[in-house]
Amino acid sequence: MVKPLPPLNAVRAFEAASRHLNLSRAAEELGVTQGAISKQVIALEDFIGAQLFYREPSGLRLTNEGGSLKEAIEPAFTTLSEAFSRYSRRSPRSNVVRISTTSSFASQVLVPRLGAFRERFPDIELEFITTIRLVDLTREEFDIAVRYGPGVWDGLIATPASEGVLLPVCTPEILARGGNTLVSLLASARRIQCSTYNEWRDWAEIEKFDLSKVSPTLVIEEFTVALTAALHGQGLALLPEILVRDRIKRGELVTFSKARVKTGYNFFIVHTPHAHRRQTVVDVIDWLKAASSGVA
Repeated sequence: MVKPLPPLNAVRAFEAASRHLNLSRAAEELGVTQGAISKQVIALEDFIGAQLFYREPSGLRLTNEGGSLKEAIEPAFTTLSEAFSRYSRRSPRSNVVRISTTSSFASQVLVPRLGAFRERFPDIELEFITTIRLVDLTREEFDIAVRYGPGVWDGLIATPASEGVLLPVCTPEILARGGNTLVSLLASARRIQCSTYNEWRDWAEIEKFDLSKVSPTLVIEEFTVALTAALHGQGLALLPEILVRDRIKRGELVTFSKARVKTGYNFFIVHTPHAHRRQTVVDVIDWLKAASSGVA
């Protein structure tokens, strides 16, 4: 007699939770609530009669049974992923291309060029989903992602959107006044992951500038907010060149020093190796590269 399988949703919830060791991140990945993940894990624990996680203030920790189960089911999920990777999740004739991107890249690089895109590709429909979450292109309904990071993601092709440098910018009015008030110690994605990193220190080292002479600064963790603050004359900002390129061309912002801060992080156009199977996706990838270089 074949033994009954556990609820597959419960197994899927456990697999995600065991990778993230965090219910919230597992819930985000699967598009459900944290409570739903917790209930599914409890249901699986009831089914097998063993505790799978230790619930601790810092997050989850696998029990011995949980670790053994994780190792046992990982190959199965890998096999399933590989088996379905050759199938497109929407019709090859679909004209909809879904892009996961950050709000800063979408608002400063993509949206201003949508008119030209529609003229060139009138039959392609774009969907922008702005999020800082690292979406799974092999499992979720996204065709392309624009990510800010180191550029290395397993199983994915990542093309740098531009040179990975930060430019020191401010309004012409601030520059005329001497430009001596920093708008923020901009907490980039790299700084969020590495608390010891501070791009202002890198800039100050290049410029031989004593940051202790600067008045208190405003800490902002999102490029869009820092850019808005700079445009409103709140002071100086260090921002990715690709986000301020158009603003500098229009004279809305100027560089207040020659220093270009190189970082290990950059915006990347990311997709799976199977993206070429849909010509519409290939067209959009090519357009993203052109838009990022300022050609489109």
